[in-house]
Amino acid sequence: MIVIKYSISDMESILEKLRNNEHVIITDSEHFLDNTKRKYCEYDTVYNLIKNYLPVYMKLSKNNKFLVFYNHPESDKYHVKVVIFIKSLDEIRLVTTFPTERRRGKFHD
Repeated sequence: MIVIKYSISDMESILEKLRNNEHVIITDSEHFLDNTKRKYCEYDTVYNLIKNYLPVYMKLSKNNKFLVFYNHPESDKYHVKVVIFIKSLDEIRLVTTFPTERRRGKFHD
């Protein structure tokens, strides 16, 4: 079995497709759904962010999982961190989400 390793560039391309309303299959993990009940990480907020906004920071975590940070649209105190797994260039899985306190100068806000 061949394992494809995806890059930050691949993640950027997928997110760009979402912003351009191109077809990308998105599935939600149970953990993601549980965490969308938290303040600052509501389900609709996360989907709005990934479909309409540029992330402020991204990094590869491991095994095609990416940490993607967004400015929270209603709070200047938090970023919304979304862990996204790339299944293919047309399919992602939202693994989890949680608020992360913003730190001055951390991600060029």
